[in-house]
Amino acid sequence: MGLWEDFRFAARLLLKDKWFSFVAVVALALGIGVNATVFTFVNAVLIRGLPIADPDRTMAIGSYDRVRNRPMGVSYLDYRDWKESTKTFDAFGAYSGALANLSDEGQPPERYNGAYITGNTFGVLGARPVAGRGFVPDDDQPGAPAVALIANKVWVNRYGSSPSAIGKTVRLNDVPTTIIGVLPEGFQFPFNTEVWMPLHQMNGLLEQKRNARPLQTFGHLAPGVTREQAQSELINISKRLESENPDTNKDIQARVQTFNEAQNGGPIRVVFLSLMGAVAFVLLIACANVANLLLSRATNRAREISVRVSLGATRWRVVRQLLMESVLLSVIAGIAGLGIAMIGIRLFDRATADVGRPYWIQFTMDGTVFAFFAVVCLGTGIVFGLAPAIHSAKTDVNEVLKEGGRSGTAGTRARRWTGALMVGELVLTVVLLAGA
Repeated sequence: MGLWEDFRFAARLLLKDKWFSFVAVVALALGIGVNATVFTFVNAVLIRGLPIADPDRTMAIGSYDRVRNRPMGVSYLDYRDWKESTKTFDAFGAYSGALANLSDEGQPPERYNGAYITGNTFGVLGARPVAGRGFVPDDDQPGAPAVALIANKVWVNRYGSSPSAIGKTVRLNDVPTTIIGVLPEGFQFPFNTEVWMPLHQMNGLLEQKRNARPLQTFGHLAPGVTREQAQSELINISKRLESENPDTNKDIQARVQTFNEAQNGGPIRVVFLSLMGAVAFVLLIACANVANLLLSRATNRAREISVRVSLGATRWRVVRQLLMESVLLSVIAGIAGLGIAMIGIRLFDRATADVGRPYWIQFTMDGTVFAFFAVVCLGTGIVFGLAPAIHSAKTDVNEVLKEGGRSGTAGTRARRWTGALMVGELVLTVVLLAGA
């Protein structure tokens, strides 16, 4: 019941001081809004990751040049040796990007993003066709009949979702090819792919030299195997291949990462985390501003608080009331900030829709974003309300009531709080400017 009374009193007070409430809400809404916006980007790129089955145990495996300190692709011969020698993976596959020129009777030719993949790829990633079938081991053999799977949007846009598209013979890169299946909507592994072909349909694959590295490989860790164990095993295999093939494999070793680390690590991670830090500073500056406003108002309310204490209100009850006011203010600002965030996300989504954004990056608010948003709103209310609440709780009741106004001690303490907040605000602003 006490909390409800605190809430009603806080709501009446904020309605009474409309202009104060408006200024505080605007400042906080901007800080909360930009934080929610940027965290949505961070969540989409760094946290959510690729929509694949068992992402923590499905590893992206590439070659790494130790001397030049740069990642590389994998040769077909290295991939074959890794696959035959590894004991730490229960599934091992490869893929390579390619262009897919598709033409068939009654349809204009079109060019799509294609990929050559091993027959076990969809099984490892947990993707099942929504129509037709996926690849089987016999499809990915030298000399096997040419087959292909298409993306859902190709099926819809080119064939009108007609079941007759399954089993249709088309010309794919001038090779008669049978469409055998359609992948689920939104699935475009490895990178906005629209047509998939078995790896052994890749021209000249078996004739490639060991220093030609057009492939990317992946593997699923066997039960009980850690990534470190798999990394150690593949490094030992790489050393053996280096000794056997010094001309092509000198200083080349395998590197094991999760797909999220491989696709969204390095500079991308630094950029998004730096941006997250910048908007956190913006929110802290907004909190300092509002804390100063609340501190000024709390100082002017010294007599009111003293009267309440003299009538029996405990110090905790006073602090609770003031924190209720600040939390209510932050909730109102959070609602406004949510609107700002939704606008910002929509604008950024439109701006990046046509620039080759990877298919797995979808700027949408999910449970993780809303949980972050709730914590920010609650934490913000406590952060900027704590200093005014503590200041008010230490008010000398006798001195204030005797003098009929604000005590000199309270005024001095308020100035100290204000000075500290202003210094902190200035420091944050300088750091933010330098970072920008």
